[in-house]
Amino acid sequence: MPLNTESDNERRVVIVDDHAMIVEVISEILGKLPGFKVVGHAATCREAEAVCQGTKPDFVILDVGLPDASGLEAFRKIKVLLPKVRVLIISGNLNDWLIKKALVAGVDGIISKASATSELRTAILNVSAGRSYLCNQTSECVRHMVRAPAVPPVPKPRLSKREHTVLRHIATGLSSREIAAKLGLSPYTVNNFRSKLFKKTGLHRAAQLSLYAARIGLIKDPLGSAHPGW
Repeated sequence: MPLNTESDNERRVVIVDDHAMIVEVISEILGKLPGFKVVGHAATCREAEAVCQGTKPDFVILDVGLPDASGLEAFRKIKVLLPKVRVLIISGNLNDWLIKKALVAGVDGIISKASATSELRTAILNVSAGRSYLCNQTSECVRHMVRAPAVPPVPKPRLSKREHTVLRHIATGLSSREIAAKLGLSPYTVNNFRSKLFKKTGLHRAAQLSLYAARIGLIKDPLGSAHPGW
């Protein structure tokens, strides 16, 4: 939704998130920072494209888990419209696969929704000023990816159609609550599916499930690499 604001000296910001409370918190933070003006917000990929086209922001804060598409798809569309716009990705469920895909796509910054507001302010100031920013959790994931030994082959278990669906959503970075909302299930049921997936695959972390989903063809591997033995 575009907002009526005009200023040549302020960075124009669009916030893309389908949770009103998150939008309100980010707007509050931006309101206390000099040189920023929120000119619009959107809750879906389609709305984000329209709002950015109409408001021509300098800076976009973009949630990865949008209702109609991945936030990274929205990122690609926004960058086609506005090649010079700076984009900070936020997520409530960061994992190795999502971080790899975001970095390969060329996002300017990544921050977890679990980060402190002070870190969010730091991320906003860095990314809007032309610098890159990775939150503490993202930096730790990157260090883990660089240092982690090769994952040994695991058997391909027989998964139900619903388990495949839940696995795909986990791999794209959605939380149990977000998956439950998409599938019309309770978060408790989704957590049961998570437990079954860990048990069937023999894996122990959501990031490993994401890589596994890429290797069995449920999602595209962001690095396009081959994984013998999977």
